[in-house]
Amino acid sequence: MTNQTIICRTIGEYTNNLTRGKSYQVIEINGEKELIRIICDLGRHRWFPQYYFNLDGTGVVSFISWTFDDEVTVDPTVTNWIEISLEMSDGSKRWCMLYTPERLLNVFKQPNIDPPGMHLKHMIIVRSYTVGDVQWTLTSLEQQDELMKATLSC
Repeated sequence: MTNQTIICRTIGEYTNNLTRGKSYQVIEINGEKELIRIICDLGRHRWFPQYYFNLDGTGVVSFISWTFDDEVTVDPTVTNWIEISLEMSDGSKRWCMLYTPERLLNVFKQPNIDPPGMHLKHMIIVRSYTVGDVQWTLTSLEQQDELMKATLSC
């Protein structure tokens, strides 16, 4: 499998060493430890877990753009979420809900909340609804190969 081209699907904790979606040449494989040696983005030979890569060379789907689907208000008493839509590199569309910690806290402060808890697979909590914070959060989730799990297909 040496000299095989593999595609990075997650950067894990190797922020400066790997680029999601980039192809790398396999230099060596340690099947027992499930590690692959490549030349990383810093130009050094390094070992990485095999599960960080698509070993068959299959590319990864990335988000191209996103838009707010709801009006963003600054009212500190609001309890609703904001929906966003994402356009993906394969032409598909996805969506999710964004909550800020303040808005989520407002939900749970309501005396009539029933049930008194929630679990939503497609909810992302962001520090604020600024474009910068949302973009940074989506990019970080994508780099960790978590964005597809955190969003739903339209």
